[in-house]
Amino acid sequence: MKLTTLTFAYPGVPAERRAELAPAADAYQRLRDEGVEAFLLSTCLRVEVAVAGGDDLARSALQALYGRSPRPVEVRHEREAFLHLCRVAAGLESPVVGEVEVLGQFRAAVAAFAGTYPRSHPLRRVLDGAVAAARAARRRAGVSAHGSLAAVAAREAARHGRVAVFGAGAMARAAVEELADVEVAVFARRRLQVGGHHTRPWEEAFDALVDYPAVVSTVPGSEQPFPTDRVAAAIGARRRPLLLVDLGMPPGFIRLPDNPHVQHLTIDAVATRAGGPPRPDYEAALTEEAEKAWSRIAAPDRARSVIAGLVDQAESAVDEEVSRFARRLQTTDDPEAVLRQAARTVARRLLHRPISYINSAPEAVEVLAEAFGVDR
Repeated sequence: MKLTTLTFAYPGVPAERRAELAPAADAYQRLRDEGVEAFLLSTCLRVEVAVAGGDDLARSALQALYGRSPRPVEVRHEREAFLHLCRVAAGLESPVVGEVEVLGQFRAAVAAFAGTYPRSHPLRRVLDGAVAAARAARRRAGVSAHGSLAAVAAREAARHGRVAVFGAGAMARAAVEELADVEVAVFARRRLQVGGHHTRPWEEAFDALVDYPAVVSTVPGSEQPFPTDRVAAAIGARRRPLLLVDLGMPPGFIRLPDNPHVQHLTIDAVATRAGGPPRPDYEAALTEEAEKAWSRIAAPDRARSVIAGLVDQAESAVDEEVSRFARRLQTTDDPEAVLRQAARTVARRLLHRPISYINSAPEAVEVLAEAFGVDR
């Protein structure tokens, strides 16, 4: 089948640019209004667009989403595009190899797509196949369910002894779980438990920014309640060390004043510190699972292509032999013999390759016998 993916991802596309390209809440409605169908995935580190078609349809999707066609980092097609989606779902395109959070994000994006388009949509087979391949490879390689950028950020923050965490979502929970051995305060809009900690009122979060030696914020800049001037004043006035890790997308803290006491890490800076050992076994397992899944997905298209090719060969043989024997019909006294010879010639042409194949590949005898209805 035709498949095209467009990738806007770290490190080729910086965080601010990725935030601009993150699909809006009404993205699927925009696509429908323009008569375009596409799959959308948006995470902190990447934006992926996939269409069941070629470059023209991909450009139409970008036009519908953004009113223009921004240049992606990578454009992939067919098998390569499917393998890429599998790698994204499996966490093999993440700075933390095997990152489990991205599989959850991928599945959530598939659910959003499924709520928009019918089950019969060709991309459903592609997306379901990518999720299945990622999960199967994870099981085969024994990839742990741990490891994320939030955990990397938390390990950096843990060195400071006291850490404030902003937010209560998946990234906040992952950070808190990694901070089990240090003093942690969690600030969120709702009263709930995050990693065993009762959240503190969101209104007190600014005081934590002033007092704590380390802050890990998972709150997007679009939801950041702190006035920019207050944040700038607090950062500028710090005389004690502060590690401010901003995992929000879009970033929650921008245009901060220079202060030698303050270390400000964006999500891209955290990603550069997240390198881990390669997993050749995981790579190999994922590639094998993806190849099997793609073969199943592409099988109907391949069958149609082969059938069309066989019909074309047969019709070409008939046309050529009819043209060649037609002249003999005009001069013969036995037209039936001429027609019989023409038919035999066509039959021999069509059977030449199958017979040659049997002679070179005896293991195919039974398959061809069944295909041609030969029972002896």
